[in-house]
Amino acid sequence: MSFVIPSIVEGHGDVQAVPVLLRMIDPTLQIARPVRFPRNQLMKEDQLVRAAMIAAANIADQGGILLVMDADEDCAARLGPKLERQLSGPFPNRICRVALAVREFEAWIIGGDPAYGIDDADRAGQLKERISQRMGIYKETVDQPKLIAAANLSSLQQRSRSFRRLTKIVREFTAAANS
Repeated sequence: MSFVIPSIVEGHGDVQAVPVLLRMIDPTLQIARPVRFPRNQLMKEDQLVRAAMIAAANIADQGGILLVMDADEDCAARLGPKLERQLSGPFPNRICRVALAVREFEAWIIGGDPAYGIDDADRAGQLKERISQRMGIYKETVDQPKLIAAANLSSLQQRSRSFRRLTKIVREFTAAANS
């Protein structure tokens, strides 16, 4: 049996970047292509469940569903558990988890690159602007996957609590895959 992790993401760049990041955390996991729904739809329970049903169709035997999205201005400590309850509702026998990038996914890019000089990536502001200043032009669909692939995971672990949460979730999936 194979343990598959289909993810749900909100952004076009996340479709390519999230699998890259998950494989960096644990290359042994089987990662399905993410299902993309805009954030405004994912914030509606019926649409979140719809996205989860589509994602779950990628699981043949065993697997867990992972929602990765930006917290934006919402409190991740409140929004994450709420979304996780909604996500888990139709899947009582599956692991369903939510990992929110505090503010936005770019916090993980900046946190994984010590050259930015940011100690707490989750509290840094103007993330896309910082990346654009350094790169010239920042295009999420092109740049997110390559920038996250270049991330230093140990630096990112130190600089982002929200990334540590994602890492904990991936370890949970790994343990389930090996049991």
